[in-house]
Amino acid sequence: MDFSIENNTLREYIGPGGDVTIPKGVTEIGQEAFEGCDNLQSVAIPESVAKIGRYAFACCASLQSATIPEGVTEIGWRAFYGCASLQSVTIPGSVTEIVGHTFEDCSNLQSVTISKGVSRIGEGAFSRCKGLQSVTIPEGVTEIDDYAFQDCTRLQSVTIPESVALICLSAFEGCANLQSVTIPKRVAEIGAYAFAGCANLQNVTILEGVTEIGWRTFWNCTSLQSVTIPESVTELGAHTFSDCIRLQNVTLPESVTEIGRDAFAGCEKLVIHTPAGSFAERYAKENGFSFRLF
Repeated sequence: MDFSIENNTLREYIGPGGDVTIPKGVTEIGQEAFEGCDNLQSVAIPESVAKIGRYAFACCASLQSATIPEGVTEIGWRAFYGCASLQSVTIPGSVTEIVGHTFEDCSNLQSVTISKGVSRIGEGAFSRCKGLQSVTIPEGVTEIDDYAFQDCTRLQSVTIPESVALICLSAFEGCANLQSVTIPKRVAEIGAYAFAGCANLQNVTILEGVTEIGWRTFWNCTSLQSVTIPESVTELGAHTFSDCIRLQNVTLPESVTEIGRDAFAGCEKLVIHTPAGSFAERYAKENGFSFRLF
């Protein structure tokens, strides 16, 4: 018998690996049930399963595909962590939250489908998924947590829906190939380091509604050339755009009344566009930046 099953919970897999079909009637895949099963190549999860436990498939180095059926409501912390051969995954709409580090270090993960029904993408959920090139976050997601997509170095495009209200610490930090991003209007604050080190980020659209741009949010975005800050923003954090060496034009509205230390350090080509008499005009004069009034 390849499975140790107790009270409809699959406690441990003890088979040889390969292509595995979990028996019908199993309602839970227990904590660490398949962890470190190096020969596991694919797994078919029956519709009876509602919960996938912590580390259930962690470090299954040869796992290439996993079918997660509609009806699964919970995928545990680091459930697929370090599955270096996993290439695609679909999160069903019955799952409301992708919890912390679920797919972290799935270095060959290329395709992620997140179904409508998910409301939160947890801490480090897809961090260091270095094969991921694009992701569409569905309407209904309200929070992209700390480090959610950190160091997804091949990620070129991401669609953030209007429902998102929180983009947290380092959410997209180190996504070196990300080229454009639109921050929706429900986001009040863009977290520290959220897009830091996105070396190919060229287009940033910040919609009216954002009030604060955090510490080092766009630090070292070396391809960014211009950005317009909407009138809802009142504060730029320290080092917000520091070391954006190609940044040439920033439009700062009258609403901005606080600009943190070294917000534009290293932006030697920068021209600040701002209304006459604004705080930003005074900031430009005091810090030696060129400016144009409108």
